[in-house]
Amino acid sequence: MCSQYQVPFDDPSAAGPPSWSGQYTADGGSHGTDTPDRGNTPIAPVSGRPTASAYPLDRPYPGCPPLQAIERFFRNYAVFSGRASRSEFWWPMLMTGIAETALGALDVMSDVGVFDAIQGVLSLALLIPSLAVSVRRLHDINLNGAWLIPFAGLTVLGSALSVMGAMAVLLVLFLVPDVVRQGFDFILLGSVITAVAGIAYAVCMAWPSNPAGARFDKSR
Repeated sequence: MCSQYQVPFDDPSAAGPPSWSGQYTADGGSHGTDTPDRGNTPIAPVSGRPTASAYPLDRPYPGCPPLQAIERFFRNYAVFSGRASRSEFWWPMLMTGIAETALGALDVMSDVGVFDAIQGVLSLALLIPSLAVSVRRLHDINLNGAWLIPFAGLTVLGSALSVMGAMAVLLVLFLVPDVVRQGFDFILLGSVITAVAGIAYAVCMAWPSNPAGARFDKSR
């Protein structure tokens, strides 16, 4: 009856202090048959987010960091095939927008026209990659890149109407009421067309990815 409650000490009659017996060791090893060996079992590495190398340049990179988005923007400088995620589009557009705005502000504050020239060169240099990333973003939402043509065409048309209206108003110097009224009508119409095209373009660029857009990927 008492044997089942025997304390696992050595014989107390032996010389020296009692010690723990076999299965309860102090080396951090096994503690019984039902407990795994915590001292020798390696800890499996925690799998995290895939690295940038896991996303080829012609495939979308969801959640792309800013610096890598800029890098992919320039590495795909004139590539109109493949797809681009939302972050691959918006980070470069944000950075280039800030740069052009800063150059414009410097040009206003400075009497030297060098900032205006730099801004013009920068806008021209960024035109092709901006068009390319826009086409790839359209591919990512499963739209043909040709949809960029009406967006650009309506923007140009609206801007042209606004300029024509402004020129009509300024040339007559408000002396011909009919022409002035028509000029303001052109300005209003051009502004509305430009705004509609811009909103439609922004909505497409912000639209979530569509897996069906894989049909635009380059063949490996």
